[in-house]
Amino acid sequence: MRHFYAQLQQEIDRALRYKNPLSLLLLDVDRFKQYNDTFGHLEGDQILFKLGEVIRECLRKSDTAYRYGGDEFIVVLPQTQGDEAWNVAERIRSSFPAVHEDLVPDEGVGTTLSIGVVEYRLGEDLSKFVKRADQAMYKAKNQGGNQSLLVEE
Repeated sequence: MRHFYAQLQQEIDRALRYKNPLSLLLLDVDRFKQYNDTFGHLEGDQILFKLGEVIRECLRKSDTAYRYGGDEFIVVLPQTQGDEAWNVAERIRSSFPAVHEDLVPDEGVGTTLSIGVVEYRLGEDLSKFVKRADQAMYKAKNQGGNQSLLVEE
């Protein structure tokens, strides 16, 4: 996690220096606990592995992704405005079910993604930036999940 925070601070510094946009995505797997409880942790690990592959395939070389917690991932998108970041989030979200269909037996416990999307605000510190992404993700989840939510407030 320390590497993530160091990398994000470098990207914030770079965005400020060159006056470029910077965005974050915070992804959470919907119903992951229920999935784990139903199919076991080994199957749950496969879902996370597949999600990592989807994220990697949807990013540019300059973008970076990190596992942020149990079933959460965070993506740093340099030189990316909020609306462009939302497009990336939607690519990830819409690609995710297709790659893990074979892992999910037809038992009514599918997994989807809730994704919070935020763009860096001038003068915002790192912790506030990450917190806004987290709040956007929870808002997406609380609105029913399976969506990407750009919060510009």
